[in-house]
Amino acid sequence: MAEHYRVAVKNPRSRQRTEPPASLGEIFTLVRQGKRTRGEIARATGLAPSTVSLRVETLIQAGLLEERTGEAATGGRRARELQVRARAGVVAAATLGSSHLRVMLADLSAAVLHDVEAPVDVSVGPEAVVEEIWRRVVDGLAATGLEPDALRGLALGVPVPVDSRAGAIAPSVQLPGWDQVRVYDLLGAHTDAPLLVENDANLLAVAEAALAGPAVEHLLAVKVGSRIGSGIISAGVLHQGASGAAGEISHTPTGGTSAIPCSCGTDDCLESVASGSAVAARLRAAGRDVPGTAALLELARIGDPQVVAELREAGQRVGEVLAEVVNFLNPHAVAFGGVLSTSAPFVAAVRGVLFQRCLPIVSAVLDVREGRGGPSAEALGGVRLILERILTADAVDKLVAERR
Repeated sequence: MAEHYRVAVKNPRSRQRTEPPASLGEIFTLVRQGKRTRGEIARATGLAPSTVSLRVETLIQAGLLEERTGEAATGGRRARELQVRARAGVVAAATLGSSHLRVMLADLSAAVLHDVEAPVDVSVGPEAVVEEIWRRVVDGLAATGLEPDALRGLALGVPVPVDSRAGAIAPSVQLPGWDQVRVYDLLGAHTDAPLLVENDANLLAVAEAALAGPAVEHLLAVKVGSRIGSGIISAGVLHQGASGAAGEISHTPTGGTSAIPCSCGTDDCLESVASGSAVAARLRAAGRDVPGTAALLELARIGDPQVVAELREAGQRVGEVLAEVVNFLNPHAVAFGGVLSTSAPFVAAVRGVLFQRCLPIVSAVLDVREGRGGPSAEALGGVRLILERILTADAVDKLVAERR
């Protein structure tokens, strides 16, 4: 059965050193982190240059690293630089929405090789949807000239919490009929590659933190579309909580009135009041022809005053809930993803409430903005997370041992 991952793995830099120091896997991790020459690795590890060269050569022979000639040093010969051998394998990330599916393939350096979005009907059931996901992954491999055995890992993002204790989907109206389904088992029927199933807002957080750079160690990513969810990066690490539900703000009570039903049992929860589906439903109840979030955003784009007013109201409700979370977490940034993140009135309303209600010491370092990853953000997060989990120092040590 395919290996799968259910809990967060800390940044590789925090891994305690094994004996002997600077194992093959640790040296590989240093290269991934930007140590490009044998000299830099020797200085970082304290190992003799000859020892570093032996271990680097082992990683090259195992097909995990490669060396190329870099820029000429002043007054000397051109340095040789190490890098991950990107085409030593690929990883896939699929993200599932209520009506669409995105499949992305990337090499081991996280460079995107294939990225496609297609419609999907989640009501046909988890088995059929997972079959479609795998078919799309195989098609992507073929499109990039690769066989299925080139796959080194697969991440799946879903628009609901994933119970990390059992690796099962939590109850949700977004995926009817998926209650407690063990998606790892369904995916494992197709591949022996390591698997990861994660909430899409958590993948959004991973992507936005990576795109923001190392200066942003604390980030709250908020996905606002047909549903509302958030992911938390704290001290550079994805925080999932005790059962995988950290950041699940969507069912927090609000001062508004529900426009759509919700299975959470909380009266007037945020998702039923301020999500894209709720705003569209409220406008339909007022006699407007707004079938969904796409139509909602188009009307907002042309400046429809009623639609803009509803989006501002929804943004204020989201801001009220987020203000408590932001005061608690004290993040560097709040980054929005999902279709409503492109609505200027919505995001401006959230920002206004946050800067009004957050403590000055919190708002002084706070950046509130649309995310930088665009519609592929969650898939990018899936790529990064599965790479971090299959390329740990221990995993690389094990892989090299198997190839000897």
